[in-house]
Amino acid sequence: MRIWLSTLVVAFIITHFPAALLAEEPATATGNVVDAAGNPVPHATVMVYSAGVKKGYSIFCPTCYRDCGKRSETGVDGNFAIGGLNPDLWFTLLVIKDGYSAAYIEKSDPAKGPAEATLKPRPAVEDLTQVVRGNVVDVHGEPLKDAVVEQQGVTFKGPRGIGASFGPVDWIDQAAVTNAHGDFEIAYGKPAMKMILQVSARGMAPKLFTEPTGAQRQTMAVTEGALIRGRLMYHGKPVANAEVGLTSHGHGAGTVFPEVRIGTREDGTFAITNIPAGRIWLIYPKMESLASRGIGAGAVPCETKDDGQEVDVGDIQLAPAYTFRGQIVLEDGKPVPPDMHVTLAADRGWDSQIAPISPDGRLEFHGLPADIYNLMPAVKGYHLPEGSNPAAIVNRDVDNFVIGMELRRDLNPQ
Repeated sequence: MRIWLSTLVVAFIITHFPAALLAEEPATATGNVVDAAGNPVPHATVMVYSAGVKKGYSIFCPTCYRDCGKRSETGVDGNFAIGGLNPDLWFTLLVIKDGYSAAYIEKSDPAKGPAEATLKPRPAVEDLTQVVRGNVVDVHGEPLKDAVVEQQGVTFKGPRGIGASFGPVDWIDQAAVTNAHGDFEIAYGKPAMKMILQVSARGMAPKLFTEPTGAQRQTMAVTEGALIRGRLMYHGKPVANAEVGLTSHGHGAGTVFPEVRIGTREDGTFAITNIPAGRIWLIYPKMESLASRGIGAGAVPCETKDDGQEVDVGDIQLAPAYTFRGQIVLEDGKPVPPDMHVTLAADRGWDSQIAPISPDGRLEFHGLPADIYNLMPAVKGYHLPEGSNPAAIVNRDVDNFVIGMELRRDLNPQ
């Protein structure tokens, strides 16, 4: 989820920013923007959209850093430079130019040299059933510039009736950005009835909208949202430098916000700002951040009811975590090919770990709090038996959990 701090919290960050993140020698993000043919694209805007720490876990949301919003324009050679950046951070850059679809440069590290983005020409869209036109405003009706609008899903009329699609397939625009008047246009590759869009604006909670296609411009108001805070504790002591995840309850397509991750401070506290109101959420210490300490905790539910609300979940008490060991057994008895992995995912929340599978099929996970876990092995040439859904209740150390996998017959017709 891409979220922004309120003005008050931004002011707090500017005046209380940790000294470790205020480096003496600022960094400069450089790069080049080209079109699909490799030609330079001049006069494109390149903006710092989000950031994160290179080491440890950030105590701020990705769009809460003071560098976010800084921008530059490409020259005639397509090159850009954004100076005065914190060298301890990586950056996600957003590239915008009229006539082209917006593009991201993910996790750009200025220390690793120039970044590159390729912009694809945006075709003219004459069929208005392929388009949603919107105007993003705040609660006072004031337009919001540089709000990012991202596709989440689309409803259309197909040969078998009304259907729906979710994900990036068939979209002309993966994302759009509002202009100085708060206006945007986002297009699907085929005629559609309505679109599910996520709008993220500076200082506001992200919000999902379902809007009809057509010529009429839809007004889309966003609000500041709520704040969720809490503290991680273990045996009466705060747990610092751990990571906490937050996700919305329920997994209905087009209704779920992506996971937010935030780090804990020295006193074990965390604060997640600009959370949409009117929803139930799950908060959970991330397993990987605590696995080396051998502690963990399951997901804690909470609810945000109103904008401006502060929800304090209190102390989340950590406990000794468990170890899970198992083995993948292949139908033909062969060793597991190299570089194969298995994913273990908690039943509540979106917390997961990935572990390698050894040639003899052994796998191992550490730092698991008590929960139900689903296991998803990926072995080239093999699949789980039909109807198989490996899962385990973990309330103690688990050993010798066996998962059988069958040959994929379509790859082995003999």
